[in-house]
Amino acid sequence: MTLRPAAMVRAWGAALLLTPLACTPAPPTTPWAGVREITPAFLARTAALDPCLAADGTGRLALAYVVHDSLGADVWLALSADSGAHFGTPVRIDPRRGTVASDARSRPVVLFAPGDRVVLAWSATRDSARAGEDVVARSSDDGGVSFGPEVVLDAGPVAPESAQAAYVALANAAPGRVLACWLETPGAGAGGLARATVRLAASEDGGQTWGASVSVGGAAAVDGRPALCADTAGTVALAYPGARDSARAPRLALSRDGGASFAFDTLLSAEGEPGAGGSSAGVALALARGRGYAAWSAAPATRGAGGRVSTARWRVSDGAMEARHAQSDSLLAPGDPLLAPLGDRVLLGVPARAAEDPARRVFAVRLLGADEGASPWLLLGAGVRSATLAVENRSRACAGWVEQTADGPRLRLARLSLR
Repeated sequence: MTLRPAAMVRAWGAALLLTPLACTPAPPTTPWAGVREITPAFLARTAALDPCLAADGTGRLALAYVVHDSLGADVWLALSADSGAHFGTPVRIDPRRGTVASDARSRPVVLFAPGDRVVLAWSATRDSARAGEDVVARSSDDGGVSFGPEVVLDAGPVAPESAQAAYVALANAAPGRVLACWLETPGAGAGGLARATVRLAASEDGGQTWGASVSVGGAAAVDGRPALCADTAGTVALAYPGARDSARAPRLALSRDGGASFAFDTLLSAEGEPGAGGSSAGVALALARGRGYAAWSAAPATRGAGGRVSTARWRVSDGAMEARHAQSDSLLAPGDPLLAPLGDRVLLGVPARAAEDPARRVFAVRLLGADEGASPWLLLGAGVRSATLAVENRSRACAGWVEQTADGPRLRLARLSLR
């Protein structure tokens, strides 16, 4: 039987769904990618949630995930030196058991930094004497064999009794310099929306110590996820779900001096959501060969509508939008998008419901070309709760997603080989 391109994509989604975790099927193909499951055996017996993948371009993969037990939640890390063919034994990273504050949108993040460093950051509850949450980080300078102490990132002038710090993102900037951004929420603001502050901090030693944080941009919606990307030339881009009056819309703040100042703060989309509506937009960013890319999701304006995902290309020189495109074809109720640069192209991933089978929530992945063309959607899994993407090199990426099964949540990984 000859499959049409879209049918080939759907057929692989079903095959991956039905394949047992311990098995590695022969890789079927789509018009633009081959897919092979690389889920390690230890995940078959672990109720892993809120995954984050990172790659360093030399074959190393890092997988961070969260496990809940009677003491609370902990973040675990597993490393691979051969593009996911084998993973080492997972290790718990948080030194204070059960203190990780995590969900599908505000999860721990992991980053490979120059000098054989591995950096993790997450939101952690304070001790019982103090309410609220802090963003904390740990860094390894030996490739993940050992980690330094837990470091609390500076929260700025927010009362520690009420501060909630969450939605952390990491990015490499100049060699040895790591940036972190997150949302800091002191409490409910005036009007219909609670307000958060976007904060940015820098580490000059690969995540071992962190400088004072600064506020970036304007007021942000408290339940949206910011995004961060940077390059070695001093460009730092930070996108966040802006909150203005009774509406929210994604915004882009741009620095040309390594994050010391942000001269530009512009709307990615002028279509804000009513404050009384659904969850605020999640935002994703990527830099690919001198071009900037952004993606964001928006809840439907009316109950029962499909929602939408949009992408835009922006100029690195001034943040101006060059083109906007709707990316919601064949998808319903999209979640927070993900972007991963792939040479002069970009991978876009979105948890969503398949329009042809609305009962099936999938991880949809497509390739956005430099010519603004888009591949068919590759639909992975079923019952998808959250997902992650990481690019290994110009022709290979890794996707991960959590499925809700009859036996509980299961985290699965697959290698995408581009054609």
